[in-house]
Amino acid sequence: MSLHPLYVLAPAAALATLLGGWLVVRFFRGKSSLMRHMSGLAAGYLVAVTLMRLLPEAMEHGGHRMAMWALGGFFLVHLLEHGLSTHFHYGEETHAHETTWLTGVMALVGLSLHSFMDGMALMAAVCTDGTLGLLVFLGILLHRIPEGATISSIFLVQGFGARGAVLAAGGLALAAWLGAFSQGWLSLPVGPVLALSAGLSLYVASADLLPQAQKEKGWKSTLGLAAGILLFLLTSYLVDHGHGHAHHH
Repeated sequence: MSLHPLYVLAPAAALATLLGGWLVVRFFRGKSSLMRHMSGLAAGYLVAVTLMRLLPEAMEHGGHRMAMWALGGFFLVHLLEHGLSTHFHYGEETHAHETTWLTGVMALVGLSLHSFMDGMALMAAVCTDGTLGLLVFLGILLHRIPEGATISSIFLVQGFGARGAVLAAGGLALAAWLGAFSQGWLSLPVGPVLALSAGLSLYVASADLLPQAQKEKGWKSTLGLAAGILLFLLTSYLVDHGHGHAHHH
């Protein structure tokens, strides 16, 4: 009997958020260049997995109407990040000006809702054909680290201390797990969940991660983006190749 993916993938995706938070607290403070490369890589991967797998899969399950759900997901993330929270930057927060503890809390709420949707998307993807689950999981893993780092640096600047910062990342980790659990339990229609997630991923990649990567001068951000796309293509090939022997569509 194989272990249910919920008990393996969901905690692993959650741990990546914690890892991001912990890395910021321990090593990355002031080393924003490294986090920017990570953001570029995550952006490339997310854009590729969204356009090549998530959207087509969502439409396969729910038809062309799913494009509207994707659009809704895109708009929803902007609302969460910039409509509700007044001062939200992605990436390392280094200055405390104009920010209050409320900013930190609002950012935590917004990013927790992201995490929750990521968890749901992961479960929905796992329920499709097996290979999509793994690809989505890797995408979540990659952007969770910068996201955990984002929330931790906001909390550090707010003066919550290292413990508070890691706890905030832990909150995001818990939200991802709850999202996976609720999708596993509610079994919402796969099409809309994947489409919403596609919109979310596109937004996070283009509005949050890429601008971070683009702060690196010259061709570095292009290299990061290309590396992320290549990573997707390679993983996709390996996963499908390995899976293709097991069953053919």
